[in-house]
Amino acid sequence: MISLIMNIYKFEEYYKIIKNSRRVQSMNPYELIMRVNRKMNEDPVFAEKFNRLLGELNRTPGLQQEIMRIAQIQDERKRQKALSNLPDSIKKSVAEMFKLLDS
Repeated sequence: MISLIMNIYKFEEYYKIIKNSRRVQSMNPYELIMRVNRKMNEDPVFAEKFNRLLGELNRTPGLQQEIMRIAQIQDERKRQKALSNLPDSIKKSVAEMFKLLDS
């Protein structure tokens, strides 16, 4: 579970662009993991939705490698262009995930 959450945290660069969750954006990885664990234990509906979104992301071949490659891009314009080239389904899943974390 922790490795899955850490993979999601790698979307921080993308998340800065969509900017729909100031609370989650300001968290460090440990705080994010603790928040997800707490919400999963407290709310089975949240847990089901979050696990579904994680599954969607994990089924995308090469996504982790692509996110790591994008995170290493120094030029902000090039990084934004690379993020915009991610599949729409990924962008939607990430946005939904952060909405869940903010609720």
